[in-house]
Amino acid sequence: MNICIIGMNLTSLILSKALVNNGCIVDLFNFRKKTTNFSTRTIGISKSNINFINKNIVRLRTKQIHNIKKISIYTDNKKEIINFNNKGENLFSLIEVNRLFNILYKDLKSNRLFKIKILNENDFKKTSFKENYNLIINCEKNNFISRKYFSERFKKNYNSIAYTALLYHKKINNIEAKQYFTYLGPLAFLPLSKKTTSVVLSAYNNKIIDRVYFKKFVSNFNTNLKLEKFSEFQKTRLNFSLARKYYFENILLFGDELHQIHPLAGQGFNMTIRDIKIFLNIIEKRIENGLDIEQFCLNDFENSTKSKNFLFSEGINFIHDIFKNKKFYGEDQFNKIFEKINKNDKLKSFFIKTADEGLTAW
Repeated sequence: MNICIIGMNLTSLILSKALVNNGCIVDLFNFRKKTTNFSTRTIGISKSNINFINKNIVRLRTKQIHNIKKISIYTDNKKEIINFNNKGENLFSLIEVNRLFNILYKDLKSNRLFKIKILNENDFKKTSFKENYNLIINCEKNNFISRKYFSERFKKNYNSIAYTALLYHKKINNIEAKQYFTYLGPLAFLPLSKKTTSVVLSAYNNKIIDRVYFKKFVSNFNTNLKLEKFSEFQKTRLNFSLARKYYFENILLFGDELHQIHPLAGQGFNMTIRDIKIFLNIIEKRIENGLDIEQFCLNDFENSTKSKNFLFSEGINFIHDIFKNKKFYGEDQFNKIFEKINKNDKLKSFFIKTADEGLTAW
């Protein structure tokens, strides 16, 4: 099976690795030059998805990921309104984007079934890629394929800018992720190791802030880290995007180009991993039966994932809107609702399981 994957990013690499592990020949086309190796981005991967990656894609060593055993949510005044733990078991794991990218890239580089081809869009258009490949998977946003075949999508402007940085601090037992819903926007502390923590601020109303203000704001909510160094910060605008159709002929969308959601729940990459699980299952059945990968596979994939991804995405949007507009409900009433949720173990177990396995859990 010859498969063409477009885009040089985390989604394209992890999907490539999953496919070559199943005997597919993968050519990855890179249209854009990488400008910098510096990144403050991190990703959270749920427990079930870590198990899937280790079993089906690439083995992640214990030292390469950092496990989180508790999640606490706070208000502006640093009052805890809800917490999640799973009887001391891991809730999810954190890893730097660059680290996972390099792990996958190093593994793929020596695989005879995988090749990277560098072309600009104009040269790629001249190739007979639709005839040369059983399947074309577009993992890159806003290229000519997206504009030509997949321009219709559900969109939402969050009017927010995400600011990310890495905090280097004294060694602690760093196993608790914290989320503060501040007047400026959601602020998350995400442990990467005993001495490193990622921080993410999703500032409402596209508020522009400089490094000095960002550092001061973060320090105000830092309650347990003895800081030694504060990295440079990076920023990106946040938007919601969900494709109305998943494929055209033998072209399939994947990753952020398929669905891009708010990072407050850390579920964007987990949605992609769940898509890969379903897609691999379809591919494996075709290969077992000696059948080619064709348009029917893409139709099966869309039917299996589209409604779940839509509902899950809207659930994240609902949570975002509730916290953004909490002042309209009344601060005291708002906090009381979450205090009641915090006392309901069955409801909290439902949230933990959904965050771990998505809607497939039910």
